[in-house]
Amino acid sequence: MQLHRSKTQFEEMGLQVVLVGLGTPDRAEAFRKQFFLSFPIICDPEKKLYQTYGLGRSSVTRLASPAFLLKGLKALSRGYTPSMPRGDVMQLPGVFLIDTAGNIRYAHYSKDPSDNPTIETLLALKDIIRKEKKVWSSINDQT
Repeated sequence: MQLHRSKTQFEEMGLQVVLVGLGTPDRAEAFRKQFFLSFPIICDPEKKLYQTYGLGRSSVTRLASPAFLLKGLKALSRGYTPSMPRGDVMQLPGVFLIDTAGNIRYAHYSKDPSDNPTIETLLALKDIIRKEKKVWSSINDQT
């Protein structure tokens, strides 16, 4: 998993990666082991965090669209073999960078289940993160 391979780079930016999933703790642990992850995983089967952050839902039409099917074929050609979907396959994911005050510094609302920003895109946001750190450092110095 590309995210795991970039863990050190995120830590150097002062970021902690936290995954949120719809499954149970047992499924989360199986996922962690399958992909050799060390990130914390929050289990949200009631979708409270998904609702709080305004993440939408897909539709059968969108999942059966030529564009989404083409993405699936490209993934297969790169050697990705999907497993049987579990849980709510219509729930769309998202990616958020949240600062220590709880402010969303970056938000990506996925258009389909495969629509995620690249690791390169997230790492390129380091200037936003560094700027935030400078602001927090100057505030802390004043107190």
